[in-house]
Amino acid sequence: MHRIEDRHSPIAAGSGGRARRSTPLGVSSSHIAAFGIITSALGREPYLRALRDFPTSLRTPNRTQLGIFSSPAVAADVAAVTINSRDVAEMKSCRPGDCVVKLPATDMRRIHDEMNWSASPSDLQAQLNAFARRRLVEYMTDYRQRGDSAMVIYDDRGNMNMRASDAFAAQFAESPYIYQTVPSLRSYFTSYPHGALPAGAAEVFFWSEDVMPRLRPILSVTHLVVFTPPELPGMTLAASKQIYANHYFEAAVDLTAVVDRDPGIYLVVLRRYRFDNLPGGILNIRGRAIGALRDQLTLDLRRQQTTTK
Repeated sequence: MHRIEDRHSPIAAGSGGRARRSTPLGVSSSHIAAFGIITSALGREPYLRALRDFPTSLRTPNRTQLGIFSSPAVAADVAAVTINSRDVAEMKSCRPGDCVVKLPATDMRRIHDEMNWSASPSDLQAQLNAFARRRLVEYMTDYRQRGDSAMVIYDDRGNMNMRASDAFAAQFAESPYIYQTVPSLRSYFTSYPHGALPAGAAEVFFWSEDVMPRLRPILSVTHLVVFTPPELPGMTLAASKQIYANHYFEAAVDLTAVVDRDPGIYLVVLRRYRFDNLPGGILNIRGRAIGALRDQLTLDLRRQQTTTK
C-alpha cells in the first residue's frame, strides 16, 4: 500500500481555531483510506445538536436525493427514489457477472423477468423505479431484523457472491486501532440488531443519491449512529456503515470524531472504501473514483470549516 498526500491549499482558519487539514489516501488494489482533520471554535454540544438534526445535516451539496427510513420502513420513505436514465438504458443486458448496477443475481433475474422491455424509456424507468422502491423497503426491513446476515450479495462483476457483510468486516479488520480504541463501536455494528444502542446515542437509516464528477450517480443505503463511547467520554463519534450501493463500492465506512479541545473541538474524519473490480486502463474508472473521493473529502472539510465558525 502506498500513500498519496495532498498538502496544498490549506483550509482557511475558523473563528478562534486554526484548520489542520491533511487528506492522505492509502490506496491498494481494492481499498482506499482517506483522512482529514480541522479545528473549530464551536463547542461539542452545539455541533452535536446540529448533527443530530438528520433531515438537515445529511443534506450536502453533492447529494441530489435523500430519504430517511421510518420505523418500520414504508413506501413513502422511498417515494423519491429514481433510477437514472443511463442505468435504465443499460439494464436490459444485465446478467450475473456482468451488470451495470451492483445487484444480487436473484434481483437481476427478477428484473429480467418482470420488466416490459418493449415499453418506452419513460415507462421502463417507471417500472424500474417501482421495483427499486419496493426492494429498498424490503431490504431495510430485513436488515433491521437480521443485521449483517441480511446484507446484499453482489453478483454484478467477475467476483460473484461478494457479500457486503464480508466487505464491511474486512474494512474494520484493516483498522485494528478502531477495535482497540473504541470496542463499543465494533460491538454495536457487528451485533446489530441484538445489542443495545449505546446510552445517549442517536441512530438513523437513510438512502441517498450522491453525485461526483465523471462518475455515475451513486444510490446507497446507510446506517449511521452518533454516540459518545463510554471508554472515551471526551469525544463523540458519528459512524456510518454502507449497507448497499448500486455503483463502485462493496463497502464504505465513514467515521467522524468530535473531540474536545480548549477552546472548541477537533473534527477528525476517516473514510474507508472497498472497490469492486473497477477498470483502470483507458477508461480509468478507478482513477476517477480515487480523485473524486479525495476531492469530496476536501470539499466536505471546507464546508464543515465554514459551517462551524
